[in-house]
Amino acid sequence: MSEEDALDLALAANLQAALLPKECPTDCPHQLAAARNRMCGSVGGDFYDFIHINEDQIALLVGDVIGHGVRASLVMAQIMGFLRSRPATLRHPSKILAELNAMLLELGERTDRVLACTMFYAVIDTPTGIGFFVNAGHPHPFLCDRNKCMTLHLGPRNLPLGVEPYEPTEGCHTFTPGQRLILYTDGLLDADNGDNERFGEKRFHALLDQYAGAKPAHCADAIFQAVEQFRNQSAQIDDETLVVIDRV
Repeated sequence: MSEEDALDLALAANLQAALLPKECPTDCPHQLAAARNRMCGSVGGDFYDFIHINEDQIALLVGDVIGHGVRASLVMAQIMGFLRSRPATLRHPSKILAELNAMLLELGERTDRVLACTMFYAVIDTPTGIGFFVNAGHPHPFLCDRNKCMTLHLGPRNLPLGVEPYEPTEGCHTFTPGQRLILYTDGLLDADNGDNERFGEKRFHALLDQYAGAKPAHCADAIFQAVEQFRNQSAQIDDETLVVIDRV
């Protein structure tokens, strides 16, 4: 790689990192959140966001563009730009994901590629804690209280986006103070220690229980550190993203 190409890739990595917020912005009342991201290469296809819709609603999302590298990062940036440009539709999870699915299908036809993406998208009403969700082929999140975590199944798991036209189905849950929502991408569970052993859901779940009482940032850091130690200097094989959100 030439020096100019290396500089271009470093700039792309910095620009991509700038798109991803580290925590819920100050206009997220009743929510305390932390997010961590580790790309497989300089750039990648994982993404997340906290979008202020109106005075009472926040959109939370985690997504994973299938694939790695520059192509995945370009699709990821396109998705984030699409979502942020449609504030009026963001409050309707099924509608905004149907529109996003149509955009990815059209873009795939123009580029003669399948631009698939999984996503968990939620809209939280901050005064009441009522949340509406769409799971587009993404790993099921975890819901924790101060003592334990459980896998949260909110309605059916829809198809990934960008594969075929469909109308996403929503789920609903009311968050109460003291509950924690864990959103993540499958790269964390698929981390390999070099002996064909995955980090897996069992270890992940145990860490969530262990740090159930810790602040979101402490919990997120501990999980990312545990995955890195488990990898035991083996190469990272997928992008890794984690979002920890407390209802306070």
